[in-house]
Amino acid sequence: MIGKQFLWLGLLMMIVGGLTALMVRWQLAWPGTAVPGTGWIPEPYMFEGHMGPEFYNSLFTMHATIMVLFVVMPILVGCFGNFLIPLMIGTRDMAFPTLNMLSFWVGLASGIVMIAGFFVPGGHAAAGWTSYAPLTAAAHYTGVDWGQHLWCMSLILLGISSLMGSINYITTVINMRAQGMTFFRLPLVIWSLFITAILLLLALPVLTSALALLLFDRMAGTSFFLPAGGGEPLLWQHLFWFFGHPEVYIMILPAMGITSEI
Repeated sequence: MIGKQFLWLGLLMMIVGGLTALMVRWQLAWPGTAVPGTGWIPEPYMFEGHMGPEFYNSLFTMHATIMVLFVVMPILVGCFGNFLIPLMIGTRDMAFPTLNMLSFWVGLASGIVMIAGFFVPGGHAAAGWTSYAPLTAAAHYTGVDWGQHLWCMSLILLGISSLMGSINYITTVINMRAQGMTFFRLPLVIWSLFITAILLLLALPVLTSALALLLFDRMAGTSFFLPAGGGEPLLWQHLFWFFGHPEVYIMILPAMGITSEI
């Protein structure tokens, strides 16, 4: 059941991410031309169907964030992990069913918070999916206030959700294999999901901590990433890419494992 819920969450977010991509591509193909069906979107996002530069940046940021973190990960890791791990190691359920359920609902809350950024004053986050500091460390750089706050809060929630799922996957594979199912008899798809869970467990706390520091800069007056207060903008890049580099393998390993079974 949890696997189905992750699948539907990923497909729903894929529709949202696809619509943002469609609007971005329309703007690139026919710049200055009104986007059909967008007359209801108020100013300053759209001007009688014409897209402003700030809204374009928001769409670009939203599309990349959603497709990477809210489509690929819920479907490949959340859906297939919950469906295939118990089935292929010979157990009836995951090690921690309640934690599994919490992982989905926190992930759903994360998606809702992300989409809510479109409906707050100032609009959605507009600094790209990497959200480099100092662009994101102070509202006056991009003109976005609560939209960037919600972006950070959403990814913190998503990090918590993924951490719960990772702990569940690792514990299930280690402790709940059927009798005779040694590690070297595990299918490749289970190995891929197991290693993906380990990568998430190592990388996500760093990203979550970086997002918390970014929120402190924006809301509590600190200067972790602001040069004017003695902070270091490059610190964000180091912390973000500590997660960003493993994220490549987090997305491709489950796909490779599934391909090995076909």
